Parts: sequence; C-alpha cells; structure tokens
Amino acid sequence: MDFEKWYARFERSVAAILMAGMGVVILLATFSFLRTTVQATLGFGGALDYATFQTLFDRVLAAVIALELAHSVQQMAAGHRGLVQVKTVIIIGVLAVVRKLILLEVESTSGLFLIGVAAAILSLGLVLALTHWVGRTRGDDGGPLPSPGAPAGDRPQAK
Repeated sequence: MDFEKWYARFERSVAAILMAGMGVVILLATFSFLRTTVQATLGFGGALDYATFQTLFDRVLAAVIALELAHSVQQMAAGHRGLVQVKTVIIIGVLAVVRKLILLEVESTSGLFLIGVAAAILSLGLVLALTHWVGRTRGDDGGPLPSPGAPAGDRPQAK
C-alpha cells in the first residue's frame, strides 16, 4: 500500500473518531439547553431575568457551534476543500464571537477588550464578504478541492 492510500484511510479514520466525539458534544449541549429551559420554565413564576436568557442563548450557541464543527469535520472527511470549508470556519468564528458578546458583562469589561471584539467582528465579516465575492467571481463556491492523498476515484468533482 502506498503512502497516499494509507494517508487517505488514516484521514477518514480520524474524521470518524472526531465525528463520534462531536456527536457526543452536540448531545451534551442539547441536553444542557433543554435542562436549562425546563429549569427556567418550571422554576420561576414571573419574568425571566437577563442572566437566565444569557444562559439559554449560551447553550443554544454552544450546540450550533458544535454542529458547525461537526459539519467542518464531515467536509474534511469527504475531501471537500476550498471556499466551502473556509466559509464554514469563518461562520464558526462569527458564532464564537457572538456567543462571547452574549455572555459579556459590559460593565466589568475594559474598552480595549471591546475594541478587540469589534475588530474581530469586522475582520470576520470582511473575510466572509471576500469569500462570497470570490465565489461569485469564479461562478461557483470555489468548488471542492481533493483531500490530500485521496485516490483519484474518491476526489470530488466541481459543480
């Protein structure tokens, strides 16, 4: 067996292990969200406070980020490279920053930290816009590139 076939098999094995782990993480994040929702619904007779909403949105975004990470691993396992995977990684970054903003206590946060978060949001937005522009310019999403070491028959075809 040559190195390329061995590496392709190794890459698929690692991706399968990562997908199983991400499945567990997604289930845990979903369970945590459901538990928090039930506790918030049954535990309070009146209006929910801001901290409870922060916790609920934190749990939702944790599950969404885990789903996007699993999607990224799935793309890697399928051998898809290019703008599609870049966009997925950028979206994960955007979700992580949004999650941080939801949990942020503005009163106890320095102005320099807020400037850094704003710069991260602006940078991610510009890179996402750039990938959309490149995709439109090329007339597609950039097309998937083959996985390193993928056999010729397993290589994805451009749309």
